[in-house]
Amino acid sequence: MKKRAHIIIVSLLFLAGLSLLLYPFVSNQWNNYRQSKLISNYEEVVNEKSTAGEIDYKAEASRAEAYNNALLPSILPDSFAVAEASEEDEEYMSCLNLTGDGMMGYVEIPKIDIKIPVFHTTEDEVLQKAAGHLEGSSLPIGGESTHAVISAHRGLPSATLFTDLDKLKEGDHFLLYILDDTLCYEVDMISVVEPDQTEGLAVVEGKDLVTLFTCTPYGVNSQRLLVRGHRVPYEETVMEETPTSLLTGVSMHTSYLFWVIVGLAVTAAFVTFLYLREKKLRKKLDLGEKQENEELTDK
Repeated sequence: MKKRAHIIIVSLLFLAGLSLLLYPFVSNQWNNYRQSKLISNYEEVVNEKSTAGEIDYKAEASRAEAYNNALLPSILPDSFAVAEASEEDEEYMSCLNLTGDGMMGYVEIPKIDIKIPVFHTTEDEVLQKAAGHLEGSSLPIGGESTHAVISAHRGLPSATLFTDLDKLKEGDHFLLYILDDTLCYEVDMISVVEPDQTEGLAVVEGKDLVTLFTCTPYGVNSQRLLVRGHRVPYEETVMEETPTSLLTGVSMHTSYLFWVIVGLAVTAAFVTFLYLREKKLRKKLDLGEKQENEELTDK
């Protein structure tokens, strides 16, 4: 009975440990599925509305351009702080909102193999599931003298998001799918700044810029990582040649399956060690009992 209770306790502890080990992997897979579903649903709804003549892309682009032209240079001191505005900016929320759910489009970064939705604002509800557009920066439609800022969390146990953003180097590319256009940006500046240093997010006269924005260092999050890109012509064949592998684009932070395998291997090694030790002790006990029996027989 005592041995059976011991086995049950060990089994329960093993299952609890395995659940904790699998949580990041399973949760991340679920979030990847949810993000891909959001993107596919977005494309499906937009295509249906476009086919039905319910979307005027030129009018939508002109409206967003007018919003950018009238935009005051106001950048939040921290993109992960929720704006304390007394009321929602209805004009902002209505721009690039083709599906009515706040999704502007999506961003793809081939180097780190991610494709995630981009929503209006950087409120916590948005950043827990996707990327957010920093209100106060230009809307991401391109054009001279614009600078859009896209933020996402780094290091969430439940989703990859911008965790591997630090893998990008100057010369790498990322894409924004907005309205009926694909905007391509080439990374030209990478910087680490304090949360209140927003000079790098300002509009540069005549330039078409987008900055990807997240927290750093990993797990500490005391500073901000800015990965800025300037607009370049979109060449699909060139983008297809972008390397996406464990060595070039994905860090050990997001190799969830790898850590599951390592955890199982360590557990297996520990269990084997305990089994061999118990077997050795049992062998010694059996040998001792045998010697005692032989001594009693001799007497």
